[in-house]
Amino acid sequence: MDSEQQIVTTDYDVAIVGGGLVGASLACALSPLGLRVVLVEAVSFRAASQPSYDDRTLALSASSCAILESLGLWRLLSDNATPIREIHVRELDRPGRVVMSPAELGLDRFGHVVEARVFGAAVMEAIAAIEGLDFLCPASVAGIEVLDDAVEIDCRGEGADRRIRAALLVGADGANSFVRESLGIDAERHDYGQTAVICNITP
Repeated sequence: MDSEQQIVTTDYDVAIVGGGLVGASLACALSPLGLRVVLVEAVSFRAASQPSYDDRTLALSASSCAILESLGLWRLLSDNATPIREIHVRELDRPGRVVMSPAELGLDRFGHVVEARVFGAAVMEAIAAIEGLDFLCPASVAGIEVLDDAVEIDCRGEGADRRIRAALLVGADGANSFVRESLGIDAERHDYGQTAVICNITP
């Protein structure tokens, strides 16, 4: 950032970089704690190109559904969620298969399947009502400096540039995380040599 430009520094308890499924859900989880939280997201939440909230489907385990219920999110999702009542596992060109039933675990379902777009709409509705949560969106992180007792994050967005100081920085900005790379945190990648085709079928 231009050192001659006046930059306003705002203090927070937690700064979350990445407003996708993980970052936005974390913001909901932190809301009862009375913390000052800021959520930084590069793509407008209402943009058609928002990569986190597209037509992909999410398989949520029963435990994940229970967590979402504790956050007050499940009531916003349940009408558009499909229960997982059986899981079939088989390998290509092999005759055998495995069929798993939730009854074996004392459950009536393994979890639910929900579209990411539906999940996104629900979580956006929930976090819009959170007091003490600030949004920087669309905004991108331009630099990170680790101090003795805090982290300073320089953000560029529409309008003025901003500097954030937070006691805790959460990098929830995806597989190619700028936060991770900036802090020198290694990641291990493995190519399984497989391709998946996913589609949504509606009546």
